[in-house]
Amino acid sequence: MKLHKIHLILLASIIIALLHFIFNPYRVVSHIYDLKLGEIAEKDINAPFDFYVYKSKETLEAEQTAAAAKVQPIYKVSENLKFNAQKNLDFVFQHFILQDGSDIQKISRKLRQNGYVLSIENIKLLMNDKRRIRLYNFLSENITKIFTIGIYSDSYRYQEIKISKANRIVNYGLNRLYSLEEAKNKLVSWHTILDERPLIHELADIILIENIIIDQDMTELEKEKAKEMVSLTLGKVQKNERIIGKNQKSTSIELLKLQSLLRAQKDHQPTRNNLQLILSSFGIFLLSLLILILFDYILVLFFPSNFSSIPRTIIILSSILVSIILTIVINNIFVIPSLIIPFSLSVLLVALIFNPHIGILFNFITLIFVSIFLNWSFTNPMILSLTTFGGIIALKHMKKKQEFYPITLYLLISFLIVNTAVSLIKFENITIYFWHLLWGIISCITSVVGLILLTPFVERKLNLATKQILLELLDFDNELLKKMATVAPGTYHHSLIVGNLAESAAEAVGANHLLARVGSYYHDIGKLENPQFFIENNPDSPDLHDKMMATESALLIRNHINNGLALARKYSLPKPVIDIIQQHHGNGLIKYFYNKAIETNLDFDEEQFYYSGPRAFTKESSIVMIADIVESTTKSLDDFSEKRIKKVLDDTIHNLINEGQLDESPLTLKELEKIKTYMLPILMGVYRKRLEYPEN
Repeated sequence: MKLHKIHLILLASIIIALLHFIFNPYRVVSHIYDLKLGEIAEKDINAPFDFYVYKSKETLEAEQTAAAAKVQPIYKVSENLKFNAQKNLDFVFQHFILQDGSDIQKISRKLRQNGYVLSIENIKLLMNDKRRIRLYNFLSENITKIFTIGIYSDSYRYQEIKISKANRIVNYGLNRLYSLEEAKNKLVSWHTILDERPLIHELADIILIENIIIDQDMTELEKEKAKEMVSLTLGKVQKNERIIGKNQKSTSIELLKLQSLLRAQKDHQPTRNNLQLILSSFGIFLLSLLILILFDYILVLFFPSNFSSIPRTIIILSSILVSIILTIVINNIFVIPSLIIPFSLSVLLVALIFNPHIGILFNFITLIFVSIFLNWSFTNPMILSLTTFGGIIALKHMKKKQEFYPITLYLLISFLIVNTAVSLIKFENITIYFWHLLWGIISCITSVVGLILLTPFVERKLNLATKQILLELLDFDNELLKKMATVAPGTYHHSLIVGNLAESAAEAVGANHLLARVGSYYHDIGKLENPQFFIENNPDSPDLHDKMMATESALLIRNHINNGLALARKYSLPKPVIDIIQQHHGNGLIKYFYNKAIETNLDFDEEQFYYSGPRAFTKESSIVMIADIVESTTKSLDDFSEKRIKKVLDDTIHNLINEGQLDESPLTLKELEKIKTYMLPILMGVYRKRLEYPEN
């Protein structure tokens, strides 16, 4: 068992022990006061000890809201807006570079198209190179000064402004800062050449903007501090003080005192002292730890393919906690019959996500934990556990994820049989029997509804590559595959062949062949962004790359990984499929454009020509990497003989080993040989040329 699994099991055991400590059946309150507003008290109620009277939720929220509303906004000096102003200045002046006097109207039109308005006279002034350089330096230097001081909005209504700097709030008088109009006038006044001042003014209108903006985080923090300063209590009631007298009509203040007394009693009157409760909960911790370790050991021993990842362990532990929490809510909070507990929910979820055999084992584990939190009462949990077997049987025969009606039917029939048998054994009367039947029906229906709601969430949010999800992704009506077939048909065809190769090889070495095929189908979805630059989609793509620098081409090629990851996350592909997309080139060299950069004497950083990785660290991603290279190389051959294709397979794997791309892969040399053996006939079948028959 890996260390991180032990951490999860320890955490789950601690949570179970804490829940047992908080909701221990021996932790009870000795008095209940159920007076309602306007009712007459039947007896005197005095305070048994000192306690604080807490405000009502509505009152407290209203006072906190009022306190937060009084908080003056906190501002900050935005560096981004200063940077944008400099960009605007640069952009305006770029219009004048390499232009002659005949281009004034053209420059004016371009400026207006980009949202910058300058008069013809001022454009003429900027046509002079020396003047333009001098003005540019003047503006760059002085807008930096102005933005450093700060420009506030003309609509600001206070005489002082609070500005956050280095996580400190400093008060500034407005006379220390600039309004927008003041900033423009100041910039103009600093310029000593009078005939250029109208130009400076026009440029100021374009460049200057308020850069003192509200700091939302600091403002919210100040509001939260203001809320925290609001007292939670109205006052304190002393021991033996009269709360309400006999025959007195209850008002809202007496009800607040009684509610506060109930709240205080939870800390003052447990029937067991805290040491006893702690020892009891520690016993639950030890028992939980033992059960969960044994359960995990059995799962790893008998179902290793299902429990090689942390998310799957999280699902198991979370499902146990969900069952416990539902038991606490039903039994301790709502105090309603335990037969209503949706016991089957977590068991069927585990059985559906993994397989029914694991569900059967998990059923017994859930029975133990639910019984513990029902104060070791086994009868009702046992009835619900036996009922759940019916749902597991229905799951075993379920062919589609949407077939939840049979599960509901099997659960109801199972509960009817088990409840009837137990009622006969216990000599229960007919009224109790029908009540139990009603509660059981509620439990079964609630379990199925929860299953319908939770299953997609668990599968998608935890990125599990379950069989059902992988089969859905293989559907050619899938939006991404349809888009690829239309936008990048060459990549689509390449991916299908890679899928055949990868599936066959994965099956041969005992890897997840379904995941290998799905990963192959989606490994190049990033090419949907710029399909014309990849040769399988456009035979003229070399001409496009010839017009680009090698570094630009390499960046475009590298980006198909990042683009693919972005699309995969957008469409919520499972994490194992995302891993294949990310790893199918490892951190290998983009050789063609690297060599081109050397040949053209380009000044470059070698890192620009390497994929960002990581290297393949699963069997499936390693197989897809091999299949991807082999397919691309083979289809470029002139000779499709068996000997030549064998050489492609040998060279591909040899090169990947030498380059270290398989260093982290779990594939053995024996398995690599088997992969070549299984890929060869598929490649021969795809690329073998037809025999040419003699003409008659």
